[in-house]
Amino acid sequence: MLQTLRDFAEKRIVRFIFALFLAVPFGLFGIDYYFRSPVGGDVIASVGRQAIGQVEFDNAIRQQADVYRQQFRGQFDASLMDNPEIRRAVLDRLVNEKLLTLATDKSGVRVSDRLLADHIMAEPAFQVDGRFSKDRYDLIAKSQGVTPAGLDERLRRDYAEREFRDSIAATSFVPKATLDGFIRLSEQSREVSVITFSPDDYMAKVKVTPEQVKAYYDGHKEGFTTPESIKVDYVELSVDALAAREQVKPEDVKQVYDDMLKNGKLGTAEERRASHILITVAPDAKEADRAAAEAKANAIAAEVRKNPASFGEVAKKQSQDPGSAAQNGDLGFFRRGAMVKPFEDAVFAAKKGDILGPVKTEFGYHVIRVTDVKPAKEKTLAEATPEIEANLKKQAASRDFADAAEQFSNLVYEQSTSLKPVADKLNLVVKPSLWIQKGGIAPPPFNNPKLQAELFSSATIKDNRNTSAVEVATNVLIAAHMTDHKDAELRPLDVVKADIEKRLQRDEATKLAIKEGEAKLKELQAGKADAVLKWPAPLAVNRQKTGGLFPGVIDKIFRVDPNKLPAYTGTESPGGYSIVQVSKVIELEKVDEAKRDALGEQLRNAMAAAELESSLTSLREQVGVTVRKGAFDKAPPAN
Repeated sequence: MLQTLRDFAEKRIVRFIFALFLAVPFGLFGIDYYFRSPVGGDVIASVGRQAIGQVEFDNAIRQQADVYRQQFRGQFDASLMDNPEIRRAVLDRLVNEKLLTLATDKSGVRVSDRLLADHIMAEPAFQVDGRFSKDRYDLIAKSQGVTPAGLDERLRRDYAEREFRDSIAATSFVPKATLDGFIRLSEQSREVSVITFSPDDYMAKVKVTPEQVKAYYDGHKEGFTTPESIKVDYVELSVDALAAREQVKPEDVKQVYDDMLKNGKLGTAEERRASHILITVAPDAKEADRAAAEAKANAIAAEVRKNPASFGEVAKKQSQDPGSAAQNGDLGFFRRGAMVKPFEDAVFAAKKGDILGPVKTEFGYHVIRVTDVKPAKEKTLAEATPEIEANLKKQAASRDFADAAEQFSNLVYEQSTSLKPVADKLNLVVKPSLWIQKGGIAPPPFNNPKLQAELFSSATIKDNRNTSAVEVATNVLIAAHMTDHKDAELRPLDVVKADIEKRLQRDEATKLAIKEGEAKLKELQAGKADAVLKWPAPLAVNRQKTGGLFPGVIDKIFRVDPNKLPAYTGTESPGGYSIVQVSKVIELEKVDEAKRDALGEQLRNAMAAAELESSLTSLREQVGVTVRKGAFDKAPPAN
């Protein structure tokens, strides 16, 4: 009814805003160089023709370490990340991500510019006050070290992969018996006590000799080598930089303001809130039926005018608009254009509290009560001027950018011994950088692969010439000139000796902790008295509520045979070695509908994940995956 018509009208407005959105960002962003093949860097693994570089792998290791730190509230030994099994798991995840991209491409799933814009506009992370904000989008892109164009393509890939996953999930079917079994298994809890043998308790027992330190140093010199580094001065040419020096005439600002005012773009339009009671009449109704409906509406109008407080109750009982009757006739706030014209004209001509009607529309006869009014709010010229000036300056700068970019590129090439000529000509600021390590993680704009390649080229370092003008983002050019340089350098043994001693001591202490933990576990499993261990108070855990236990420990707990309790198990963990006593199994008493609704989707997702894994395994065999020898070896100590 009227509520449905209003919802439809609002969707049309959304589509109109959506069309305006498309005209701006996707006309400006373009394709970003960031997503081309990286320059240089060692290859850890290859997935078909795609490569996983050392930097990408190291970043993934650091991210996983951060996850563990948060999970264990800082009680985390970073040396755990040297464990080959953990490093293998991280690389497997990266390989699967590459395979998922290939599988998505092979499936033919594509995300068009229009669909991508639709997704982006709907993301709350990119919105301010419920509406898409390009400034916020650009800020998020910058915080992730990519340009808006780079974020476009990253999201396009993510949405395509999500659609591919969803297409698999849509075919998953779970029988009720299977679902109930899954719920009972996932909700099952086990009562456990945990003792951890920590390396800290064994540190005093470990003595590291100078010979061991020297041997480790000699065998891991690459880990103690400071990479080649460079410091530069640089200049940046961008639309924003050009916009800052543009001048805008007051009369141009006033003209734009008047145009925006005329088109309703300077604030919020007036909104009204109303409730109604509808007596419907079919379009082809007989005159007698129309007259009867009008008479009934007149009677209702008279009734609610005598007692306005009864309007909601009367609407609930007598209104023939089911969508709003359940809400006491309330239609919420709406602007002009959201309702049919006779209804809208009546509401916007009335005052708050007025009872109107009957008002005739194509749906029938409406008795209306105006319940609230939000006046229009429009910016004054003074309030709108900063934004208008900024837009005019950016428009002018965009027109000038191509010419400025040509001058910029020519000057840094033709007068390559200094950045001063280009800075003076284009009124740019020469800025100094911090030290930039070759192959390392650098802040923008130096995280651009092409710029990094230019920085460490022989022309920049040996010939001391400017880099060429490198486009690090859409309409952003960078040129740099070396101010200082350091060759790769092996750090002296005396400088790193303390770190090596600590690492070796920790490694040996961890081995002692594991050795004693495994020995105690064997005694317990052999049925020997466990009086030597003082078990802490038991803790109930399940697969969702882990009690802060390491995932590997939880996995061991739920592999224990529930028919042979108490049972003992153990495994290495971030804290050393954990022994677990499983004393009780707590089963779910009853599976209710709420749990079926809540967990049914999880099981379907699990089945879809298994099907996806099968697809990726098949694809892995087709394209081939190779891993560099030694990829899972211990990481060298941090510099």
